[in-house]
Amino acid sequence: MNRRDCELVLAIAREGSISRAAARLYMSQPALSQFLSRLEAQLGAKLFVRSANGLKPTYAGECYIQTAERILKLCNDFQVELCNINSLHKGKIQVGATVHLGSYIFPLLLPRYKERYPNIEVLITESRSEDLERALAHNELDIALMHTPFRTVEAEYEIIARDPYVMVVAESNPLASQIYEKDGKPYIDLRLFAKEKYILAYPTQRVRQISDRILEKAGITPDITFMTSSVETAMRVACVGQGVTLMPQSYISLFTCPIPPHFCYLEDIYEPWWTFVAAYPKDSELSGPAMEMVRILREVYHPNPLPSESPD
Repeated sequence: MNRRDCELVLAIAREGSISRAAARLYMSQPALSQFLSRLEAQLGAKLFVRSANGLKPTYAGECYIQTAERILKLCNDFQVELCNINSLHKGKIQVGATVHLGSYIFPLLLPRYKERYPNIEVLITESRSEDLERALAHNELDIALMHTPFRTVEAEYEIIARDPYVMVVAESNPLASQIYEKDGKPYIDLRLFAKEKYILAYPTQRVRQISDRILEKAGITPDITFMTSSVETAMRVACVGQGVTLMPQSYISLFTCPIPPHFCYLEDIYEPWWTFVAAYPKDSELSGPAMEMVRILREVYHPNPLPSESPD
């Protein structure tokens, strides 16, 4: 039973006449008669019998009509559902993010997204970058909020923002005297830290991979005093003068320090940033809900100023 068959049988039942049903359907009477004969032969049952008042459904015909009405209702409901999804009245979106990025971005993103699209269900997965890449490769996420470059997957992406990296320098560090101001912001020359002890993340972590790239640009092979999987631990240990570390500016607001350090920008020649993107599976297109999420992300994502700065 396809939709067209259902529509033709229901028209015959409502009109009680092949000729009137054919006129309503803009068909010829012979064509509609041939359709009914062919359908009854396929089913092995008569659907209509002639009476003094026109065609009347048989018991098999009544069963067919009831089923046809249910099928058409399901088809119509599905069309409405598609319209709702396309117009963002209803649907769901699977969103992945790294833990630290999720901590920063979801409080900004979700209230505005849910206010505008209350009937879009947002399903969140928080995991490591490599796990998010794996999920993208298996089409398990609509979008993944993460940072480039990707290591294990080819994916499409929309750029949200470029997030600066900063150097964390303890107040007690003698090199703190070399901090200078540029465009109203604290800067320091990264090359001065060639012989310092470093506190860095593990090599498999994206935050470490960006740090390595920045240090390589400065010609520095870091003397790593210890490694940690926690950006917060690295920052807090650097605060008390046990080394220096590099970290994304946006993460600063997530943590507290036992002793306030200096957070210093670095010159552009070291490419001290990572790029925040909304990634999605290769050779696919963003759904309506996902495109709207990207648009709102661009509205709300503004890394907090450094503690020593005033917001614009």
